[in-house]
Amino acid sequence: HTQQKGDQPIKETVIRLNDRRYETIIQKVSDLEKKASVVDLGSGEGKLTVKLGYVKGIKELLAVEPSEMAMTRASRQFTKRTQESDFLQPTPIRSSLFYYDNRLQNKDVIILCEVIEHIEEYRLPKMMKMILTNYRPHTLFISTPNYEYNQLYNMGDGYRHSDHRFEWTRDQFQTWCKENNTGFYDLTFTGIGEEHEQFGHPTQLCQFQRKETD
Repeated sequence: HTQQKGDQPIKETVIRLNDRRYETIIQKVSDLEKKASVVDLGSGEGKLTVKLGYVKGIKELLAVEPSEMAMTRASRQFTKRTQESDFLQPTPIRSSLFYYDNRLQNKDVIILCEVIEHIEEYRLPKMMKMILTNYRPHTLFISTPNYEYNQLYNMGDGYRHSDHRFEWTRDQFQTWCKENNTGFYDLTFTGIGEEHEQFGHPTQLCQFQRKETD
């Protein structure tokens, strides 16, 4: 007999969701007209960066990560693919998400995939201001867990990962994105993963698209 409430189904769901998340972001980046320069901000061990390395049309790919250990692991993944002609070698950059780095300015795309929930909420506005006012990417993608969906994971009131500082409902995320928008971007909210009619999608995604007028 199978354990429906055990760890395994949740674990499998999480792995599948990771894949879906990367696939969705890759697809959205591929669909963009402007994607020559892409920044994976808070790139961790480089799982998303590696997939971005195969997207046609990207000419420059920066993997930005504050953790030296994660960066070393990511670099190994990049080096493994050195011989592949269809793979664009990413440039690893060890940098903070909170201090200005002029190497990240005026890029076509910046991605924060499952990054913000690992940061204390009060620190986020400073980071957002820097991204939207100083770096001014053409497109910014931010994905984060949808807290409402946790009810389907039999987790009680807990978060999906012990390192998460918060997890937001759809309303909270949308309010936060709107409050931190500089006014120069149009926002589009979508979900990733299997949709539940009451709780929405397990992952929520916001696309900040710079208005052509500015």
